[in-house]
Amino acid sequence: MKKKLKLLTVLLLCIGCFLHTQAQIQLETDFTDSTSAKQVMPYHLNVYNRITPINGVNPAGTNKNPKFCIVRPLGGISKKGVADLSKDSYKWDNNFKKFYIDFSLLKRQIDGIFNQGQEIHQIVLDNPSWAFQRNSEGKLAGDSLKVATYGNAEPPRDYKAWGNYIKEVIQFLVDTYGAEKMLNIQFGIGREIGTPTHWSGTQEQFFEFYKTSINAIHTVLPKAKVGTHFLWGTAKKAWGTDFVKWAKENNVHYDFIGVSYYPFYQLAERTNFTEVYSKDFAVIKDIPEWNSNAKLEIHEYSLIKSMSKAGNSFQKAPNAHQNAFMVGLMKIIYEHNMHNVFQWGDGASYFPASKELLTMQGNIYFKNKKEGKQEIEDNYVDAIFAKDGTKNQYNILVYNYNANPESETTETIKITATVNIAPKTKIKYRVGQYNKIENTVSWSGWKETVTEGDYNGRSKVVISDDLPVFSFLKYEFFLPF
Repeated sequence: MKKKLKLLTVLLLCIGCFLHTQAQIQLETDFTDSTSAKQVMPYHLNVYNRITPINGVNPAGTNKNPKFCIVRPLGGISKKGVADLSKDSYKWDNNFKKFYIDFSLLKRQIDGIFNQGQEIHQIVLDNPSWAFQRNSEGKLAGDSLKVATYGNAEPPRDYKAWGNYIKEVIQFLVDTYGAEKMLNIQFGIGREIGTPTHWSGTQEQFFEFYKTSINAIHTVLPKAKVGTHFLWGTAKKAWGTDFVKWAKENNVHYDFIGVSYYPFYQLAERTNFTEVYSKDFAVIKDIPEWNSNAKLEIHEYSLIKSMSKAGNSFQKAPNAHQNAFMVGLMKIIYEHNMHNVFQWGDGASYFPASKELLTMQGNIYFKNKKEGKQEIEDNYVDAIFAKDGTKNQYNILVYNYNANPESETTETIKITATVNIAPKTKIKYRVGQYNKIENTVSWSGWKETVTEGDYNGRSKVVISDDLPVFSFLKYEFFLPF
């Protein structure tokens, strides 16, 4: 009896080991199939937010040519809960009882970037100067300014005055820097609209505000790129979908829409890339009313561990989580033709991932299939498959993320890439592995493998590996010309 029990135990252990080895994820693409090629890959991590940068900007990011988004350049700023009128470009003179304009600080912000040889991606026409809380006679409602967390969140009391002011802003920029330079910059109307501390008015008031603003801009610069910025689709006041429908119905133009994306790193509903795209982005971009010539951007992003009670500061997730997540985020951006992720700071926590993504700039992105059985179903595992036609180089970036910050799982992956080369051809490849402890990527030496299959002139490159959670692997291989 004891021998039978022992035999049964061994048998069960063997079965368990067999099942464990069968837990393998297959990621596959066909580089020979033109229908799988989706787009040329831009580098989407070279735009950085800067709030009223009156003293220039610090170099940022992994790209030698970063671009900047200037936030709150018009004034309407508060300091320690008190309105700072010195930053305003539209002002009220209480002695002479009249409004006047002073663009000296606006010019200082733009010059500070241009003089460093840097580029501006976007100028945000967001917080109105404090004088716009006054009516046409200069009177304040309640005889005092209303100060929100980020400064002036009130809609202008006089939209006609706002429109005339925006015309002067654009005319000043064109006269100072030239129309051609301004046409390379996009203008954002409002910032994170739906957040009461950014916009205290109603949805209808903002839509009218946007219409007034874009009409004013296009009066001076008819081909200027203009858009706006909302909360993500599942937010309490997610106005993006309504805006797209309203714009279509009322024939109001936009060249882009930005959304914020601040996922808590431990919440599955905020980090599951498939669900996030479906619920937060597709509800804006993939509806019938969407302007197919417009682009959807992420205008504020960070993977966060916690947020302050006021909602205006946060603690970032650990570096390893940042890197694995960034690769997954770029996967859905390439897959669904989204654009630029605007960053705070310099993105140092995910430099390893962003540097590898930068090396893939200009590659062709290919769709892929995912099959097989995962070790842990809660892991998010997938890959970016890309081809550099100029070098005949192939790049595959694989990631593994989990909403459980304490997860220590490892997945077995099998990469299969169909290429235009005869079977049994020797090729060389190398592997870059993310190091969680040092927050770096270490590369193997060049290895050799033989392509598989019996296709006519085609074969498969097959590589198997282990992929720990909160990490990524990059494979590079070349085919002979």
